[in-house]
Amino acid sequence: MNTTQCITADSLPWRTQRITVYPNLVSQKIFWLQFYYVDRCVFSVHLYTLGGYEVFRKFYFHDTFHATHAVQLPRHLVRGVYKLVIRSERLHHAQPIVLR
Repeated sequence: MNTTQCITADSLPWRTQRITVYPNLVSQKIFWLQFYYVDRCVFSVHLYTLGGYEVFRKFYFHDTFHATHAVQLPRHLVRGVYKLVIRSERLHHAQPIVLR
């Protein structure tokens, strides 16, 4: 008897969700988010100045455990250090990012 097992989020209790942002020194107003073991979701990407003003927000659909998402920033953003925040119903990730 041949049985095929479907891998779901619930069948992987040992997995650790991880988000990698690269490059952290953004030079062309584009960067990528790599999602590892993240459940299917709609998530938002926010960019804040160090003063707390939101200067960018966009929603994305994530439909598999592992995926890479490109984030294209508007041209009008000036060089500097920003706070990058990624949110969904079950996910919250924040880190600084540098635009040059």
